[in-house]
Amino acid sequence: MRDRGRTRRGTATREKIVRAATRLFTTDGYVTTTVGDIAAEAGVAVQTLYLAFGSKVAILSAAHDVAIVGDDAPVPLLERDWVAQLAECPDAMAGWRHAVRHMWESTGRVAPIYRAIHAAAADPAVAELVEELHRARGEFSKRLATLLLALPGARSDTDADRLGDVIYTVFSVDTHTMLVAERGWTAARWRDWVQATVAAELVTDRS
Repeated sequence: MRDRGRTRRGTATREKIVRAATRLFTTDGYVTTTVGDIAAEAGVAVQTLYLAFGSKVAILSAAHDVAIVGDDAPVPLLERDWVAQLAECPDAMAGWRHAVRHMWESTGRVAPIYRAIHAAAADPAVAELVEELHRARGEFSKRLATLLLALPGARSDTDADRLGDVIYTVFSVDTHTMLVAERGWTAARWRDWVQATVAAELVTDRS
């Protein structure tokens, strides 16, 4: 019982630290924010923060991951229930709509912390994180493309590399920032554009 209680307290502490860091990174920037600032905002000791994460960049990475999935459960994105449910979709277009429903809100959630990460990319540790995030997103996009192309109705003249590259490029914080934050599109309009653009590469019949 004591172990379970300690685990719950540890999880709660990590959650407080990530929430505090996310607020500071997205308002004040990663470089300006110190570990002491995060500890004070979270109401924990600096030593507790280091014991929980080890470094400031590790907290930044955790803040990104929580924003992507919407929680801090230790379940990788590709192992989430909605990804497994793709196999049950009746056709490729239905599968893509299913994916969009789960992905578009996460893009809006992660956009502020993603911008904070890129603004700090002159820091070598953050630059390494950027490379890792790009690699992981590329792998996810290709895996998603593979799952969609396995469904009925998918185009036979494309492949997972091409479709994955399109998903990687179009369904991104970069296009969300340009079209929503800079050009004034609504999030729903951006979502519909993403869905239609990728669908053109995925299926011949988009009805």
